[in-house]
Formats: sequence, C-alpha cells, structure tokens
Amino acid sequence: MSFIVSTDTSCDIFRKELSERKIEYRPLVFVIDGVENYDEFSEDTEFKGFYDQIRAGKMPTTSQINIAEHAEFFEGLIGKYSDDIVHITLSSGLSSTYASACKAAEEVEQKTGRKIYIVDSVGATIGARQIVDEAERLRDSGATAAEAAERLAEYARHIHTWFMPNDLMHLKRGGRVSGPAAYIGTALKIKPILYINKAGGLSVVQKVMGVNKALTTMVDIFTRDAVKTPHKVYIANADSEYAEEMRDKVKAARPDCDVEIGWIGPVIGAHTGCGAVGVSFYSEKIREI
Repeated sequence: MSFIVSTDTSCDIFRKELSERKIEYRPLVFVIDGVENYDEFSEDTEFKGFYDQIRAGKMPTTSQINIAEHAEFFEGLIGKYSDDIVHITLSSGLSSTYASACKAAEEVEQKTGRKIYIVDSVGATIGARQIVDEAERLRDSGATAAEAAERLAEYARHIHTWFMPNDLMHLKRGGRVSGPAAYIGTALKIKPILYINKAGGLSVVQKVMGVNKALTTMVDIFTRDAVKTPHKVYIANADSEYAEEMRDKVKAARPDCDVEIGWIGPVIGAHTGCGAVGVSFYSEKIREI
C-alpha cells in the first residue's frame, strides 16, 4: 500500500467490508435512551433494528469524536503502520468532526513526525462513501498520500447528493422543522428535496407534492447532471420502501451505470428519521449551491 486509508463511519460502509478492504476506521457514536452506542453496523438487520427503534418512538441523538479521541486513533495507526495516513471525515458543514480531526492530526504530527492528511468529505453516508471508494482506488494505484489528499479534496466537490426525507414528524420531534410546517406538510403530502451543498451542509432546493414526484425529480436531476461516462451510483436508504424503486428508475435512466443501494446509518439516520431515500453520483460540475 502506498498510504493508509482511514475514515470515520459516516461513510456507512459495512464495518466488516472496511476491514476486508484494509481501510481503518473510527466508529462514530449515537445515543438512545441515554446509552452511547458505537456505530459498528455490519449487517442489514442492525440497520433495520435501528430504524425499528425510531418507529417505536425512540429519538436518537449523536455524539462527535473529540480531539483526544482522534489523537488516540491516529497514534494507534502510527504504531501499526509505517506509511502516511489519509483520513476522510464527515462533512465539516454537518459536524465539528473534521475540525477536531485536523487539530488532532496536527498535534500527533508534531509529536511523532509522521504525516496525517485530513480530507473533508463535504458529505455524509453514500456521498462520503464515494470519497472512500476513490481513496482506495488511489491507494491501490500507487499514488502518494499527498497526491491522494489533493485529488480527494477536488473529487469531493464533484459528488452530488440529493435526498428526500419521508418523515416530517421525526424532523419536528428533533426540532429541525416547526410543528405547523410538519403537520401541514404531512397533510398535504409535501416532500422536500434536499441537497448537500458546496459547504457540506443541507439546502432545501424544492418542495414537491408526493413521493412519485420527488423520486422523478431526483432522477431528472441525476440524468441532467451526472457524468456521461459509466460510473458507480449510490441510492441512499433509511429503511425506505422506495429504495428499490429509486434504484430501478436510476438504472432505467442510465443502464450503463452500476447502481447500488446503500444504507443511511445511525449517525445521519438519527436526523433524517425512517424512510429517507436519495441518490449520489459523480458530476463534471462542481457543486454550485
């Protein structure tokens, strides 16, 4: 290996798969009923079980990795490997995880003399997953850590992620939409179309009537903006009944692309609630919103 790829678990790749791909990871934390749980999911049943708890009325929260925890993780990697490290984090627009990873890397570099490159995915879940995929490709092609970090920072700007949260009442319980907006939106079957913007935060771009219109809108955006050459496309799935339909629509629009359904894990799912569905793809265009 030309460098070590590491990440936090916001990429939502099965943890056993990360290990098989020789990608090191630091689990994120979610909290249910005051109990901290490490995000170590490696089975479909674990993701489904998490969403079943939300359906039963649980309201999970999340806990970020602090500087000391990042430093401990990086020092462990340095003790295990002799190569430089490229570490990919949850979006700085959604969490302070990136900032604490940068500070920890600086401290560990000063202490050990080893190089740690922190890459902001400017995304989450299936969007971050694509950055990890590209990091693995660069590692296996022989790129240096410095080259990979520069490439990944640019690559991340071209990953476009759109999704539809399906449970407005969960968003209300979490304080992310107002009560009246949730009740009216639910009654009228209004579906917001959200976009992970250029800063890595969330923007509501459209509001449409009904699930079918929301799915069609996202497929139309994908058809318009995705790179015209074959590439991997991910469908975001928060235990959504519409994930397979979304996959089939995307595949029908671009049969040359490999389309895979990927879980939205507990750290992001704690905020979206059940049923969210979306699409993430590579575009020649950088994010403009």
